Amino acid sequence: MNKAKAKSKKLKVGLYFLLFAFYFLLAACGPQSSEPRPPEIVYGREMCDACGMIISEPRFAAATLTTDGKTLKFDDAGEMFSYHTRHPEMNVRVWFVHDYNSQAWINGQTAFYVMSAEVKSPMGTGVAAFADQTGAQAFAGRLNAQVLTFDQVMTARPMTGKKM
Repeated sequence: MNKAKAKSKKLKVGLYFLLFAFYFLLAACGPQSSEPRPPEIVYGREMCDACGMIISEPRFAAATLTTDGKTLKFDDAGEMFSYHTRHPEMNVRVWFVHDYNSQAWINGQTAFYVMSAEVKSPMGTGVAAFADQTGAQAFAGRLNAQVLTFDQVMTARPMTGKKM
């Protein structure tokens, strides 16, 4: 009887191992998201790829992923736009900015922007990003500013006149 119990126990352990291995293989072979994801930024420790300042304010932080797989992190969305204007050889796959209100990562190409000298961004570009047009319009109304699209903010000059 002891041999029968030992054999039964070995079969159960073997069966559990096979089920676990099957589950692991199934999960590994499942569809992987090809959607690019924003980078992790350790605020207060990581440096901006454009100016070398510490990235400390999530609501202004931005990032790009290039077509060659490089990730660039910025302390200011306006600085990100200026950086890529100065480096047209870099092909950006996706632009990421933070929503000014929620501080969540959003797609920079679908975001709405408010540019004003009243916006105290880290590099003084005065650019704030918003996930929705309503939030951007409410913020712009308080500052007597306009809401800009991605294409408009890419070509706009910073309100402060600081060189980025």
